Amino acid sequence: MRFPKAEPLVGFLRAKPLNTAKPLNTGEVSLKVFIISRGYPSDKYVTNGIFEFDQAKALAEAGHQVVFLAVDLRSIRRKRKFGRESFEKNGVFVEAINVPCGKIPQGLLRAVRKTALKKLYKSCEKKYGKPDIIHSHFLEISYTAAQVLSGKNIPMVMTEHLSALNNKVISQKLIDTGKNTYRFYDKVITVGDNLAKSLEKNFGVSSVIIPNVADTETFSLNLNNKKTDGSSVNNLRIISVGSLIKRKNMDLLIKAFARLHSIKPASYLDIYGKGVEKENLQELISSKGLKDFAVLHGAKSRKEIAEKMAEADFFALASSVETFGVVYIEALSAGLPVVAAISGGPENFVDESNGILVEADNEDKFFEALLKMSESYRSYDRKAISENIAKTYSPSAVAEKLTALYKEISV
Repeated sequence: MRFPKAEPLVGFLRAKPLNTAKPLNTGEVSLKVFIISRGYPSDKYVTNGIFEFDQAKALAEAGHQVVFLAVDLRSIRRKRKFGRESFEKNGVFVEAINVPCGKIPQGLLRAVRKTALKKLYKSCEKKYGKPDIIHSHFLEISYTAAQVLSGKNIPMVMTEHLSALNNKVISQKLIDTGKNTYRFYDKVITVGDNLAKSLEKNFGVSSVIIPNVADTETFSLNLNNKKTDGSSVNNLRIISVGSLIKRKNMDLLIKAFARLHSIKPASYLDIYGKGVEKENLQELISSKGLKDFAVLHGAKSRKEIAEKMAEADFFALASSVETFGVVYIEALSAGLPVVAAISGGPENFVDESNGILVEADNEDKFFEALLKMSESYRSYDRKAISENIAKTYSPSAVAEKLTALYKEISV
């Protein structure tokens, strides 16, 4: 596959010298893992590279040496330090190159990413030593990682999260990229059953299912909260978290809630997230006369959302396509029963013991589920819901699965 020349970029990437990070732990550590990511989470952009970084933290807590290589090509509007960065965060050594590109032709974007990753990897190998494992996340940057790193005789793993691969029709561009990516990896991980089936069907790839990490410490059951046992409840509080984009179906949720509210006027819907649909959703809320009952709160930190979950009666999200659905897991970890649409993710972990699953893109069914949950949420065993999630999705549980896979392919 041919790439446009990217030599003019070299000067920019050299312009920022490598900062000095804290030396690696000298104690006994199982493996040295280089994580390849599209960016890292910051105070301003808390979800940027969050799935990758959560796993990196879990691996570091499990005793591995983890270096997080981030190539961030978002546009100049995403305010951050441009060029090289080097620092330690939560026991993870972050090494980043930030190049403002935005929406440029794919061939040029790939050339920039390839040049950046080459330089980033070279400096990291010099600084930290050769890794035992390279672990990349998401298709596009994994494509570049395969081009740059597959000839280095280092075991390579990638995790696929891409929701577009769960669509009924997958674009030819994605098919071509996948065919030129997955074959370079010793193991491909998917985060759910539907995504695993998609890779098997469309690419002939047999993947290993390892879920995303849930922050089970932040999202934990609050036994002191009055909502925990359903006592002293004067109103019904529903919480939803997700990007305000089409596939999250927040409009369907609001419409279904409006019908519920007409029956149960002391009910409230709190939505957390940001996105391009905000204005349309606000107009919908106003048109339904729900201004004081359905509120768009914007994006909040995990800590803030966890605090609001502790005040809620149940969680609801009508998303039409998910590869995993970490927000459902966070709600369950907080002990909340959930209402979810069958969308490729929630059906892997939502059942009658912790929630209600309904057909996707069906307002009538979703309304019926909201109504049923509004009358039955007190009957769920919230402690059992929270404990069962921790067994599979806690950082230690996921790190254990990843460690076993790493050791299997590094033998």
